[in-house]
Amino acid sequence: MLPSIKFLISTAALSIFILSCASQLKTQAGVPEVTTAYYTELLENKTKKIEIYDGLHNILTVQATWLDSQFTEASLSQNARSFQWNEQLYKEEREKKINSNANSTVFFISLYTPERKHSDLSKIKNLWKIFLEVNGQRYEGKATKIKLLLSEIQSLYPYHNRWSTPYHVSFPIATSLVENQSAILTLTGAVGSAQLKY
Repeated sequence: MLPSIKFLISTAALSIFILSCASQLKTQAGVPEVTTAYYTELLENKTKKIEIYDGLHNILTVQATWLDSQFTEASLSQNARSFQWNEQLYKEEREKKINSNANSTVFFISLYTPERKHSDLSKIKNLWKIFLEVNGQRYEGKATKIKLLLSEIQSLYPYHNRWSTPYHVSFPIATSLVENQSAILTLTGAVGSAQLKY
Protein backbone atom coordinates (compact mmCIF):
# COMPACT_ATOMS: atom_id res chain seq x y z
CA MET A 1 0.00 0.00 0.00
CA LEU A 2 2.75 2.44 0.98
CA PRO A 3 4.77 2.04 -2.28
CA SER A 4 1.66 2.77 -4.38
CA ILE A 5 0.98 5.99 -2.43
CA LYS A 6 4.60 7.08 -2.98
CA PHE A 7 4.22 6.28 -6.68
CA LEU A 8 1.01 8.35 -6.92
CA ILE A 9 2.56 11.30 -5.09
CA SER A 10 5.73 11.24 -7.22
CA THR A 11 3.65 10.90 -10.41
CA ALA A 12 1.46 13.85 -9.40
CA ALA A 13 4.52 15.97 -8.53
CA LEU A 14 6.16 15.12 -11.85
CA SER A 15 2.95 15.99 -13.76
CA ILE A 16 2.69 19.37 -12.04
CA PHE A 17 6.35 20.09 -12.79
CA ILE A 18 5.96 19.17 -16.47
CA LEU A 19 2.77 21.22 -16.85
CA SER A 20 4.31 24.26 -15.17
CA CYS A 21 7.33 24.05 -17.48
CA ALA A 22 5.19 23.62 -20.60
CA SER A 23 2.59 26.28 -19.88
CA GLN A 24 4.86 29.34 -20.01
CA LEU A 25 6.16 30.10 -23.51
CA LYS A 26 9.31 32.16 -23.89
CA THR A 27 9.10 35.61 -25.44
CA GLN A 28 10.86 35.95 -28.81
CA ALA A 29 14.15 37.86 -29.03
CA GLY A 30 13.72 41.63 -29.22
CA VAL A 31 10.34 41.61 -27.45
CA PRO A 32 10.14 42.92 -23.86
CA GLU A 33 9.43 40.21 -21.28
CA VAL A 34 6.57 40.68 -18.80
CA THR A 35 6.09 38.17 -16.02
CA THR A 36 2.67 36.68 -15.39
CA ALA A 37 2.77 37.99 -11.81
CA TYR A 38 3.48 41.56 -12.97
CA TYR A 39 0.75 41.41 -15.62
CA THR A 40 -1.79 40.05 -13.12
CA GLU A 41 -0.96 42.76 -10.57
CA LEU A 42 -1.17 45.49 -13.19
CA LEU A 43 -4.50 44.14 -14.47
CA GLU A 44 -5.91 44.21 -10.93
CA ASN A 45 -4.73 47.81 -10.44
CA LYS A 46 -6.24 49.02 -13.72
CA THR A 47 -9.58 47.17 -13.41
CA LYS A 48 -12.71 48.21 -11.54
CA LYS A 49 -15.95 46.28 -11.08
CA ILE A 50 -19.48 47.15 -10.03
CA GLU A 51 -22.61 45.01 -9.71
CA ILE A 52 -26.10 46.51 -9.60
CA TYR A 53 -29.01 44.56 -8.08
CA ASP A 54 -32.78 44.94 -7.98
CA GLY A 55 -33.52 43.06 -4.79
CA LEU A 56 -31.83 39.68 -5.24
CA HIS A 57 -31.61 39.96 -9.05
CA ASN A 58 -28.46 41.15 -10.76
CA ILE A 59 -29.45 43.66 -13.42
CA LEU A 60 -25.97 44.87 -14.41
CA THR A 61 -22.34 43.89 -13.92
CA VAL A 62 -19.59 46.05 -15.40
CA GLN A 63 -15.88 45.32 -15.26
CA ALA A 64 -13.57 47.79 -16.98
CA THR A 65 -9.81 47.93 -17.49
CA TRP A 66 -8.15 51.24 -18.29
CA LEU A 67 -5.79 50.65 -21.22
CA ASP A 68 -3.29 53.35 -20.35
CA SER A 69 0.31 53.38 -21.65
CA GLN A 70 1.62 51.11 -18.90
CA PHE A 71 -1.09 48.50 -19.36
CA THR A 72 -0.88 48.72 -23.16
CA GLU A 73 2.85 47.89 -23.04
CA ALA A 74 2.21 44.94 -20.71
CA SER A 75 -0.67 43.58 -22.81
CA LEU A 76 1.41 43.82 -25.99
CA SER A 77 4.15 41.76 -24.34
CA GLN A 78 1.54 39.30 -23.09
CA ASN A 79 0.13 38.91 -26.61
CA ALA A 80 3.63 38.67 -28.07
CA ARG A 81 4.42 35.75 -25.78
CA SER A 82 1.05 34.00 -26.23
CA PHE A 83 1.08 34.24 -30.03
CA GLN A 84 4.87 34.07 -30.42
CA TRP A 85 5.21 37.38 -32.27
CA ASN A 86 8.62 38.14 -33.69
CA GLU A 87 10.28 41.50 -33.06
CA GLN A 88 8.99 43.03 -36.31
CA LEU A 89 5.35 42.14 -35.62
CA TYR A 90 5.66 43.36 -32.03
CA LYS A 91 7.01 46.73 -33.25
CA GLU A 92 4.18 47.07 -35.80
CA GLU A 93 1.50 46.32 -33.18
CA ARG A 94 3.16 48.68 -30.70
CA GLU A 95 3.23 51.47 -33.29
CA LYS A 96 -0.52 51.01 -33.90
CA LYS A 97 -1.22 51.29 -30.17
CA ILE A 98 0.98 54.39 -29.80
CA ASN A 99 -0.87 56.08 -32.67
CA SER A 100 -4.23 55.12 -31.18
CA ASN A 101 -3.24 56.41 -27.72
CA ALA A 102 -2.15 59.74 -29.23
CA ASN A 103 -5.76 60.43 -30.20
CA SER A 104 -7.86 58.51 -27.71
CA THR A 105 -8.20 56.90 -24.29
CA VAL A 106 -9.50 53.33 -24.39
CA PHE A 107 -11.11 50.99 -21.86
CA PHE A 108 -11.86 47.31 -22.15
CA ILE A 109 -15.39 46.69 -20.80
CA SER A 110 -16.97 43.36 -19.94
CA LEU A 111 -20.72 43.96 -19.64
CA TYR A 112 -23.32 41.58 -18.27
CA THR A 113 -27.08 42.09 -18.26
CA PRO A 114 -29.59 39.24 -17.79
CA GLU A 115 -31.35 40.33 -20.98
CA ARG A 116 -28.90 39.80 -23.83
CA LYS A 117 -30.59 42.48 -25.94
CA HIS A 118 -29.70 45.08 -23.27
CA SER A 119 -25.98 44.47 -23.81
CA ASP A 120 -25.82 46.62 -26.93
CA LEU A 121 -23.19 49.30 -26.34
CA SER A 122 -21.94 49.28 -29.93
CA LYS A 123 -25.28 49.75 -31.71
CA ILE A 124 -26.01 53.18 -33.16
CA LYS A 125 -29.32 53.35 -31.31
CA ASN A 126 -28.73 51.73 -27.96
CA LEU A 127 -29.91 51.94 -24.37
CA TRP A 128 -26.66 53.35 -23.02
CA LYS A 129 -24.44 56.42 -22.80
CA ILE A 130 -20.82 56.11 -21.72
CA PHE A 131 -18.84 59.04 -20.33
CA LEU A 132 -15.32 59.62 -19.03
CA GLU A 133 -14.89 62.52 -16.63
CA VAL A 134 -11.41 63.95 -16.11
CA ASN A 135 -10.49 67.37 -14.65
CA GLY A 136 -14.08 68.55 -14.79
CA GLN A 137 -14.37 67.68 -18.50
CA ARG A 138 -16.74 65.00 -19.75
CA TYR A 139 -16.09 62.96 -22.91
CA GLU A 140 -18.59 60.68 -24.57
CA GLY A 141 -17.35 57.21 -25.51
CA LYS A 142 -17.80 55.10 -28.61
CA ALA A 143 -18.05 51.32 -28.09
CA THR A 144 -16.82 48.63 -30.46
CA LYS A 145 -17.79 45.03 -29.83
CA ILE A 146 -14.77 42.72 -29.72
CA LYS A 147 -15.13 39.78 -32.08
CA LEU A 148 -12.53 37.35 -30.78
CA LEU A 149 -12.78 33.90 -29.28
CA LEU A 150 -13.48 33.78 -25.55
CA SER A 151 -10.08 32.18 -24.91
CA GLU A 152 -8.31 35.01 -26.78
CA ILE A 153 -10.07 37.65 -24.69
CA GLN A 154 -9.45 35.75 -21.46
CA SER A 155 -5.72 35.57 -22.22
CA LEU A 156 -5.65 39.33 -21.53
CA TYR A 157 -8.74 39.72 -19.30
CA PRO A 158 -9.25 36.49 -17.33
CA TYR A 159 -12.23 37.98 -15.46
CA HIS A 160 -14.29 38.13 -18.67
CA ASN A 161 -16.76 35.24 -19.01
CA ARG A 162 -19.06 33.72 -21.64
CA TRP A 163 -22.18 35.46 -20.20
CA SER A 164 -20.71 38.94 -20.63
CA THR A 165 -20.15 40.95 -23.80
CA PRO A 166 -16.68 42.40 -24.52
CA TYR A 167 -16.15 45.95 -25.81
CA HIS A 168 -13.43 48.48 -26.41
CA VAL A 169 -14.72 51.94 -25.52
CA SER A 170 -12.80 54.87 -26.94
CA PHE A 171 -12.91 58.49 -25.72
CA PRO A 172 -11.68 61.45 -27.82
CA ILE A 173 -8.79 62.55 -25.62
CA ALA A 174 -5.13 61.49 -25.75
CA THR A 175 -4.14 58.85 -23.22
CA SER A 176 -1.16 60.94 -22.06
CA LEU A 177 -3.51 63.77 -20.97
CA VAL A 178 -5.55 61.61 -18.62
CA GLU A 179 -3.57 58.54 -17.54
CA ASN A 180 -1.97 59.93 -14.37
CA GLN A 181 -5.12 61.59 -13.08
CA SER A 182 -8.23 60.42 -11.31
CA ALA A 183 -11.15 59.70 -13.61
CA ILE A 184 -14.74 58.47 -13.48
CA LEU A 185 -16.14 56.09 -16.06
CA THR A 186 -19.94 56.29 -16.20
CA LEU A 187 -22.26 53.86 -17.93
CA THR A 188 -25.88 54.95 -17.76
CA GLY A 189 -29.15 54.08 -19.43
CA ALA A 190 -32.66 52.71 -19.04
CA VAL A 191 -31.44 49.47 -17.45
CA GLY A 192 -29.33 51.14 -14.75
CA SER A 193 -26.32 53.30 -14.01
CA ALA A 194 -22.80 52.45 -12.90
CA GLN A 195 -19.80 54.61 -12.01
CA LEU A 196 -16.26 53.27 -11.84
CA LYS A 197 -13.73 55.53 -10.12
CA TYR A 198 -10.07 55.36 -11.12
